[in-house]
Amino acid sequence: MKIGFICLLLFCTTALAKEQLLTPFTSFTKHGDHTFAVELASQENTGRHLLEIELGCASQGCSDWDYTVRFEWQKDGTSYELGRLITPYAGYMQRTMHGFDRTWRRTYTFDVSHLIPVLQGKGHFNVHYGGWGAKQSAFGISAKLHSDTQFNKQEVLRAIPLYESGSEGWPYKTSEYFDTLLTQRAFQFQANEQHAEIKMIVSSHGHALSFDNPQGEPELCGEWCDRFFTIKHNNDTIVKQQLWRKDCDMSATFPQGGTYIFARSNWCPGESVVPFSYDVDTAQTNNTIDLDWQRYSWQPSQYGNTAPRYIVNAVLVTYAKKPATTDIALTRIVSPNAQTPQRFGLQCGAIEAEIKNMGSADIHAVRFHYGITGQQRHFFDWQGNLKPGDTKIVRIPTRYLGQFDTQTARIKVSAEVSGDENMANNNANALMHMPLSLFNTPRLNILTGKIPDETKVELRDRHQNIIQSWHTFNAQQWHELVLEQPAGCYELVVYDSARDGLAFPFFNNRKGQGALNLSYDLDGKTVTHELQPDFGRKLSIPFTLGYKFGGCAAKAWQSDKAYRLGDAPVAYNGVIYQARHWSYGFQPDKSGQYDAWQPVSYCDGSPLNK
Repeated sequence: MKIGFICLLLFCTTALAKEQLLTPFTSFTKHGDHTFAVELASQENTGRHLLEIELGCASQGCSDWDYTVRFEWQKDGTSYELGRLITPYAGYMQRTMHGFDRTWRRTYTFDVSHLIPVLQGKGHFNVHYGGWGAKQSAFGISAKLHSDTQFNKQEVLRAIPLYESGSEGWPYKTSEYFDTLLTQRAFQFQANEQHAEIKMIVSSHGHALSFDNPQGEPELCGEWCDRFFTIKHNNDTIVKQQLWRKDCDMSATFPQGGTYIFARSNWCPGESVVPFSYDVDTAQTNNTIDLDWQRYSWQPSQYGNTAPRYIVNAVLVTYAKKPATTDIALTRIVSPNAQTPQRFGLQCGAIEAEIKNMGSADIHAVRFHYGITGQQRHFFDWQGNLKPGDTKIVRIPTRYLGQFDTQTARIKVSAEVSGDENMANNNANALMHMPLSLFNTPRLNILTGKIPDETKVELRDRHQNIIQSWHTFNAQQWHELVLEQPAGCYELVVYDSARDGLAFPFFNNRKGQGALNLSYDLDGKTVTHELQPDFGRKLSIPFTLGYKFGGCAAKAWQSDKAYRLGDAPVAYNGVIYQARHWSYGFQPDKSGQYDAWQPVSYCDGSPLNK
């Protein structure tokens, strides 16, 4: 592969770099390393720096299999891992099935702020693609580095490599052999290093057979077995970390043409590998770090005769000072957000905002301000307990946001706490996905499988109150659930207690194949929206009823039209009014106790007194 320098002139000549291109979209053509020479701008060792990866089908097509992809920065003979993801089972993209095709793309973001001292100047951006058969089908990526030097004022001093297995991983031949790879690391803290943490990325692979669990049941290691590691600092254990991820059945890329819903050893097909972070005390000058793995035995299986493999990367990061006492950061708007995959990016009647406590003191209250650009802003007070370093997604029930064009309007959110020492990280804005729009009296039509007791359906209002629910179904029958509600924002939730949806190809013979759709009647025709039955544990469908998101559930009032009692409601300045008696030319917002108009609700169906 040709290697060339990628440097945008603006970004290479300013210390205030906002976006730097690491590589345009490039298809993988072989298993192994794909390396790009890059010159990054010089900048302060502060702030937030995000690696943005866009993953998609390669020019020759998408691969069926879940492969490991590592992103590294190589500088001065040392490799630093930036992030890791596992590709989805992309057979549906390759074969144009279930709403996918070969144009599929998804964006992943990795926080690489801790590596900013080395993410400057000349180096190599290396992508290790763990897939095979790349000439026939594969994946491809583009990569950018986004920087905001004011987001976090804590200066990073050093990033010290501790453990690095390489992209193929360390084989767990025996517990004794693995111990030789995890030898104790010694280092010294410098006088100005007042805070430190270990950043670690781990994923487990392989299908060797092991019975070393409390139940003595067969497990395939390392992919399908729950194991742990420990870290000691100066001989004191600072963490015992289980390597098990149980949310694969809620992958943002769904459905997939494989066993994507099953829990695995710290990874899921189609998702990034979530890194670990552990604080380290800097009080002593001379220090040791010791990484130890759970001991277990294994033997070859019909699915794999080689040792389990663990891909391990750990760095020690030091900072010039401890975090500020009080610092709340609004890290992202989860929903509504057009950049978030639709499974999590759709919303109606609420905003989901992610906050992080960047300070050293607990935070118990946050005030959020929110609204559409150019429209009225509202506030919401959250109370709870957010410990230092912790992140939380807060659901904000929204008041009426106004009327707007959903293609161009931006939602703006800010988070405020008393005594905040850094206001530069308190704001975020986003373009929005538009949720489903339903009209008249919609129906959920659901075909159950052979085990209907696994299925439950709820309809929730904008405050997450359950206003309708269904939990008794017959096996392998269609059921019509009528959603009879006034205009407004709602969320329909379909649950499966076995976490394998209404249809999962590997279980369809045993459990039956269900289906579901939403329908309503309009102008003498039935409008139907097909829904995905292979959804894992839960399928959430936010929707507007009686209007389109950003619009109004009533037609605009006309000054030259006469209105009578019983006529359809009208809209004026974002409020819906109902005629009390005959009216001609009387402006609705001028109505009083004895006048022609009665205010009913805001245009989105929400009550006027809230």
